[in-house]
Amino acid sequence: MRRFAIFFVSIFILAACSPDAERNGPPPAAGDNVNVVTGLMAAFNDHDADRMRDYWHPDVTWIELSGEQASTVTTSAQQLHDELVAYFEAYPTVSSSLENITVNGNYVTAVERPVWQEAGERMSQSSIVVYEIIDGKVKRFWYYPPQ
Repeated sequence: MRRFAIFFVSIFILAACSPDAERNGPPPAAGDNVNVVTGLMAAFNDHDADRMRDYWHPDVTWIELSGEQASTVTTSAQQLHDELVAYFEAYPTVSSSLENITVNGNYVTAVERPVWQEAGERMSQSSIVVYEIIDGKVKRFWYYPPQ
């Protein structure tokens, strides 16, 4: 009987820890936060800085991280809008995707992978990005150095 109990407990633990058990569970409570980030990315891919603004807090902050340094790039929706308009003019072929999206409460983390054409050559890089979502809008986001 003891062997059967150990076997049963082992099977239960394996089933509970399997990747399928996690995938079949309820969606993350912060699913709306993922929708904010994917909506923002869709607007980015359309080069629509005006529509992107719908996903930002009025005082959105963009922070770049490098080693022990953090540099604030923008601190308002207008400033971010202006940065992106200039960016889309400089990189008219850019599009981006999010990979490995993870949710932790108000934070959505992903690997962002932009691609673009430069001098006839396809270019790409990736960066870890962390978005803080407050009241359904991106309040802050941090970019780690590109790889």
